[in-house]
Amino acid sequence: MKIKSIFFALIMGGLLLTGCQNWLDFDPTNAQTEDTFYKNRADAYMALIAIYEPLRSDYAQSYHPLAMVSDLLSDDMYAGGGSGSDMLTWQNLSRFQARAEEDTPRGLWKKNYRGISRANMLLSKYEGIEFNESEEADRNNFLGEATFLRGHYYYELLRFFENVPLITSPIAGEDWVGMTQAEPKLVYAQAAQDMLDGIELMAEGSPERGRLSKYAAEAELVKMFLFYTGYYNESELPTADGGSISGAQALAYAEDVINNSGAALMDNFEDLFNLEGDFCKEVLFEIPFTDNGGGEWDDAKMGNMQCHMSGPRGYNSDKMLKSGWGFGIPSKNLARAYSADDLRRKATVVTTTELMQAEGGGAFDASFTNTGYFAFKYTTHADREPISGSVELNWAQNYHYIRLADVYLLAAELFLAQGNAGKALEYVNIIRQRAGIAALPSVSQEDILNERRLELALEGHRYFDLLRQGLPYAEEKISVHNYQMEVYPDEPAMGDIGLEANYLVSFDMSKKGFLPIPRYEIDLNPDFNQNAGY
Repeated sequence: MKIKSIFFALIMGGLLLTGCQNWLDFDPTNAQTEDTFYKNRADAYMALIAIYEPLRSDYAQSYHPLAMVSDLLSDDMYAGGGSGSDMLTWQNLSRFQARAEEDTPRGLWKKNYRGISRANMLLSKYEGIEFNESEEADRNNFLGEATFLRGHYYYELLRFFENVPLITSPIAGEDWVGMTQAEPKLVYAQAAQDMLDGIELMAEGSPERGRLSKYAAEAELVKMFLFYTGYYNESELPTADGGSISGAQALAYAEDVINNSGAALMDNFEDLFNLEGDFCKEVLFEIPFTDNGGGEWDDAKMGNMQCHMSGPRGYNSDKMLKSGWGFGIPSKNLARAYSADDLRRKATVVTTTELMQAEGGGAFDASFTNTGYFAFKYTTHADREPISGSVELNWAQNYHYIRLADVYLLAAELFLAQGNAGKALEYVNIIRQRAGIAALPSVSQEDILNERRLELALEGHRYFDLLRQGLPYAEEKISVHNYQMEVYPDEPAMGDIGLEANYLVSFDMSKKGFLPIPRYEIDLNPDFNQNAGY
């Protein structure tokens, strides 16, 4: 059974297996109780899929597709939309003026603690679940996946908020009262331990589409290692058992993924984001979406919200894109970073000229902070147009959270840090070769970061790559203090529209690169401290 169908069946069946806590807001009106559940392999399986389910949550309180929110904070994207007040929370995010009472931070917080709560419940019940002898592999896989996913959700929280409570067991009644935030190092240690423990139990191959193998866990552990050691200027990533993960160990995990996972680069870069891309050979950590949802505007919808948000407003071409909401406008800085012969450009951004000249194309409504470009990886591709339910909620394009190219470039960084520039250069040039551009004669850290930007643009990685180089570096790359307006009177949509001030960005180093703790949580938890700068 495909994971897309599993998600749908799970939601329709009302599997909400934990009690209400303040930041999770569960409403188990059609749920089994703890007394009747967690008995056998079938129950464990359903509980595991419930842990997976928040991965595809991109609408709770507000819209928060993972890649778009991350890229809004980077130098690759402007908020866009219909006006400067359209999705004001996103306009504020893109200018580092986010407010604690806004919905996007709360939605991200709620999404991840929902996943953690479900993982904690299954893990707390696991010893009492009965598996027969033929189900021993499932016993290990389910436990490993649940443990790893808890680590994943904590890593996502740490990257966005830094100061979060550490919860590793179910919360009952009023147990949340008096809860405090943990030291970030302790939460990172737990997340790393969860990933390590998960790796030991998870299958080498994905048990079914949408579920994760140990190689996905290894890949994310490498990403977390580089973020933690880079941002906090540490040499090792701590683990909850009192140990740590070194650069050499992180590199060994990256090499294991590259050499043993069975993943391989797609021959053509653009196939990653067309109909060939879903569950393709390159993707290690995939978040599935489907077009068989309905029309309910809630977190149970099934489609990829980023697609509709990215599509150009009022546009309609049966050969290219359908109409969307015009958010997530690529910066000129990004679009023009590609050389003329780089094959990745046409799969990453599309120019307004290309839109207007496409078969069946023509006019569209320019977005706020129009730059003459639209995103083209996750968008309203005409050949994916939903045929049922609300169009906005049912775009069936999977999100590639980690793919092999990402791991090649992470490994290149680790090799370079250990003095093996030759191997680092080899890996960078493997990526460049597919892109159709010339091999580099030598490689630096800046070269690798630039290659990561071009390869992974608009996939949600750029901002965290910048942050882990240090706050001054992030400020230098992200802030826009002078903007050269390019205006074309005969074809306004080809250039910048509006005021220069709309395109200016000031990265606020006092906020340390993190979002505010949601006001809702501060109000309910008087011992919580707000993040610096808010």
